[in-house]
Amino acid sequence: MRTPKLRAVLLTIALGSVPPAFAADEATMIADAADRLAASGKSLVIANDKLHALLNDADPANDPVLISVCAPDDYAKAHLKGSINIPRGAFWKPVNVAKLPAKDKLVVTYCYTGTGAIGPAVVLNLMGYNAMQLEWGTMGWSKNDAALGPATRFPESQQDYPVDTVPTATAVTYARPLVATGKANLAEVLIARGDAVEMADRAVSMTAEQVQAALTDSNPANDPFIVDTRLPADYAKGHIKGAVSIPAATLYQAGNLAKLPLGRRIVTVDYNGQTAIGASYLLSILGYNARGLQFGMMGWSKDDKLIGAARRFPADQRDYPIAALR
Repeated sequence: MRTPKLRAVLLTIALGSVPPAFAADEATMIADAADRLAASGKSLVIANDKLHALLNDADPANDPVLISVCAPDDYAKAHLKGSINIPRGAFWKPVNVAKLPAKDKLVVTYCYTGTGAIGPAVVLNLMGYNAMQLEWGTMGWSKNDAALGPATRFPESQQDYPVDTVPTATAVTYARPLVATGKANLAEVLIARGDAVEMADRAVSMTAEQVQAALTDSNPANDPFIVDTRLPADYAKGHIKGAVSIPAATLYQAGNLAKLPLGRRIVTVDYNGQTAIGASYLLSILGYNARGLQFGMMGWSKDDKLIGAARRFPADQRDYPIAALR
């Protein structure tokens, strides 16, 4: 016999709205939220000149909250004036989550070169914040190498590896990952998974040299599964051999996630490294073994046609002031 409560639940399901007690599994919750963000086309990167203009327009009401994810010692040596320090590795600890501002404030995260800060920015957006990463990090903000910490300033790491124009087919489908934090809502799930990823102390990126070495070391067992997130037209102009084309706007759709092998190293690739590492961070939260290609195709090849409309560093290098605690 169906009780009134059960009948109400069945009616709700039939109408297509699932109540909280019958919510989808956690991995699907994350993927669905990520898909909505990716499909929205919202830019998660702010150029250094635009940020500088916001901070110096004599209107403090529109000043964003600046968060450095650099190591505390590096933050102490050089940081953007007025920024707070929530380092990667501890970003999602309760004491640091408590430092986050109200959700009506623009949040700008930044790191050394524009790689480590995009992951937290992506997750903050899924939690309802308006968050962006500073393009190129402190590398693009200042010419002072003290702000770079352990990072290498581009184009010192520029490579010119070969590319392929033959598309890679994906016939195999894989099981989706299981996420089971037991938390009550999406924000809590993201914080728990984000903390687990950070606590694993894993690098968020791989250099072009590291990816090329893995692909050419005569050991196919350690070849990464490369996901090219650029537009299909740019993928067709040239891509890393073996890379699969999954545009960023559709990466989190169920059919595309099913193309990603669990357990195998996944490397996401974009134009200049400013967004694909955010994708790898979110894939790691979903349970994949993912990294982003540092500096993207810009760092892989000197061929400008491979970076689409993106800007090649250091064409937009600035030298804005930085602050220090010591």
